[in-house]
Parts: sequence; structure tokens; C-alpha cells
Amino acid sequence: MHHDCPICFEYLFESRNDVSVLPCGHTIHEKCLKEMKEHCQFACPLCSKSVCDMSKAWERLDAELATLSNSFDDKVVRILCNDCGAVSEVQFHLIAHKCHSCKSYNTRQI
Repeated sequence: MHHDCPICFEYLFESRNDVSVLPCGHTIHEKCLKEMKEHCQFACPLCSKSVCDMSKAWERLDAELATLSNSFDDKVVRILCNDCGAVSEVQFHLIAHKCHSCKSYNTRQI
């Protein structure tokens, strides 16, 4: 807690506002976390790990992607999962790439 809030940059140790510890261990003001969620930002601003349980969102995305055809069946890309840190090779998709290890879509292409 001897650092600034990654959203408002107020020094957390001297702050009078409530502080929340994210699942990744980073700290943030509760009001800043609430504001992030209101703006559909569900990843830690420092390390990009999910700040809440996203499993229902991933299930909905699975269902939506299953209905779409993929014209890039032969293209494979390497991804890094922001949640578990696994590196995988997956079939390219325009919408999202799913981590083989933890089933998260919180990934980035590398």
C-alpha cells in the first residue's frame, strides 16, 4: 500500500478512502474499482489480470463464438494469457483467443 492508486494516482497509504486488494495482489481505491467496473474495465490496470470472476462472461463468449464461422481456419497464433501466464498456440479468430490452460479470453497475441 506504499504506492499510488493506479487510477487516480492518490498515495494509498495516506488515503482516507477505502482500499481494495485485487485478486492479483495489487491495491486500488474501492471507488476507483467501482468506476472501472461501471466502464466495463475488468482487468487490473497494472498487470491485466481479471479483477473479478469472469467465468460467466467467458461462457457467453464461448456460445457466441460457436455460432460464428471462422475464415481463418489455417492460421495459428501464439497468445499469452493475462490471467494464468500460459503461452499457447491457438487458432486465429477475429473476436477473441481462448487460453487452453485456464479457459480465459483475457489474452493477448504475442
